[in-house]
Amino acid sequence: MSVSEVSVNPRIEALRAKHKGLSQKIEQAHGNLSTADYYLSQLKKQKLIVKEKLESEEKRIAS
Repeated sequence: MSVSEVSVNPRIEALRAKHKGLSQKIEQAHGNLSTADYYLSQLKKQKLIVKEKLESEEKRIAS
């Protein structure tokens, strides 16, 4: 598959959207002093898992 095919893959686009959404939640949580550290760490873990899935999917499609 070409690079353009990878960028329009629905699974990859969904993972990118989820990753972006988690980034925004993390940013908002940093700005809120009442945010629990546990909640923030859970968001970061979720974001890392999504990033790993995204990279794996991109590699799978590229090969």
